[in-house]
Amino acid sequence: MHDLAKLSAPERQRIVDGFVDQAFAGIAPDAPGAGIGQAMRRLPDELPDAPAEELGEAWSELVGLLSDEAFQRRVRQMVLAGAESGGQAEPYDAQTVIEHAGAAVAAGVAPESPEGRQVLDRIVAPETPAAERAALADRLETFTDRRVERYWELMCVLNGRPPYPSGVPSFEWVIAALRAHA
Repeated sequence: MHDLAKLSAPERQRIVDGFVDQAFAGIAPDAPGAGIGQAMRRLPDELPDAPAEELGEAWSELVGLLSDEAFQRRVRQMVLAGAESGGQAEPYDAQTVIEHAGAAVAAGVAPESPEGRQVLDRIVAPETPAAERAALADRLETFTDRRVERYWELMCVLNGRPPYPSGVPSFEWVIAALRAHA
């Protein structure tokens, strides 16, 4: 960890850029979702000379993620799916998912329960056909990954930004509810 923290800003940036370049290889810069790659590259110009333990641990964990082949494949899968989507609007609002499904998670509402169905109906139109619900569950599953969310959390730490609430549990709940009520 100490050696990682001693890397220069350009060395740290090369590690992140290599990962992002690999993930977005062959994707047109104007493809849907391609702009996310730029956000994935943002690192501070310099870490303090003697980084706080939190920064060193965050950088070490980030490097571990970036070198994990399963994580690399997962991010590549997300990038390709995003580029193939054609920029279509989703049939749900992410904030609504976090609000309603997040409350259901916190209250212990089972996705497959009748109460779960009521929550789901606030997120996805109740008249949505079963095949569309199944397709939406598959799409959400493609873009819901705790490791990817952790990447963004670590980038917040490294860039001195406050953390944001986790959205993955809410989306996992919606995926389960869509499958249960298809």
